[in-house]
Amino acid sequence: MYDQASVGIIVMDTGFRIQTINDAAANLFGIDKEQACDQTVDFLVPEKRRFLTHRLLDRAVSLSRPVEYRFHRNEGKRKKYLSILVDPIRKGDEVDGVCFWVRDLTRRIELEKRLAEIEKLASMGQLAGGVAHHFNNIFGGIVTAVDHALNLDDIMTYRRTLNTIQDGIDKAVGLTRKLLDFSTPDLPEQNMSDLTEVVINFVENVEKRLSVLGQRIDLEIRNVPIYAVHPGKLRQILDILLANSEQAFAGQKGWIKITLDADNKMLRLTFQDNGPGIAAQYVDRIFDPFFTTYGSMGGGGEGNVGLGLTVAHRLAEDINGNLEYSPENSQIGTCFIITFPLTLSPK
Repeated sequence: MYDQASVGIIVMDTGFRIQTINDAAANLFGIDKEQACDQTVDFLVPEKRRFLTHRLLDRAVSLSRPVEYRFHRNEGKRKKYLSILVDPIRKGDEVDGVCFWVRDLTRRIELEKRLAEIEKLASMGQLAGGVAHHFNNIFGGIVTAVDHALNLDDIMTYRRTLNTIQDGIDKAVGLTRKLLDFSTPDLPEQNMSDLTEVVINFVENVEKRLSVLGQRIDLEIRNVPIYAVHPGKLRQILDILLANSEQAFAGQKGWIKITLDADNKMLRLTFQDNGPGIAAQYVDRIFDPFFTTYGSMGGGGEGNVGLGLTVAHRLAEDINGNLEYSPENSQIGTCFIITFPLTLSPK
């Protein structure tokens, strides 16, 4: 039964040395069963994942509760995505070892990526309309200024026209750069980090700058397990949400609160501010490309073209999360919640 199980099973002692491993686990890791026995956990995971793996194992043992860990292995040109549930083995009141329940997520993740590509193509019509609108505004202003200058013989008019053209070119370059960021938001491969540590570092990096503006950022951490994330992508999401809050504050005093909490199924990152909030008629559109109530498209003078929350939503999906606006928590200001699934039983 042990070797016939479809899920990979690895049993380790308290020193995290492999005691037994079944056929499914050996196949998933591409290793020889006999060679694996008595090896440490480092034998199973890529070098850049080992530090976090040891932290996850220590946390699972100290809390005596399961912890899920995901990573990928390179197999030639293809990546194999694995989910490992670290489950402490108890003997009386003490932990006597750990069991790895290993599942292959490769097919599911590849299908999710294909679906995301299909959804991206489906939104191209909307995206093209937004691009056309922006460039029409930019070039319309240039054409009007040039037509006016051609009817006059005045050096100051020519100078103002050249300034208008320069401003238009700068806006077009900025828009093109944002479009490139939107179309390819992938960040370089990095070592995975604990979500809580990424958030703590983010708050520490921005709180001094915000305090100079009379703004405050608070962090509340409840009973949260270690959760591995791509640090660059999570930081970019937080940067986008912070930029939205700062834009809403418009240089005035304000506060931001980030809360981390979890239950048996979900880990939640709540990002809330006390700004003016989002009008009800705009809520259904806030994740649409090019939608903004600020910046040039929203009637303001700033360079916001309405791609921030769209990019943040995509990045959240990339790190196995779901970014949502929370109207019930937005009576005062604006509240976004990113949820991450926690696996507490092998499937």
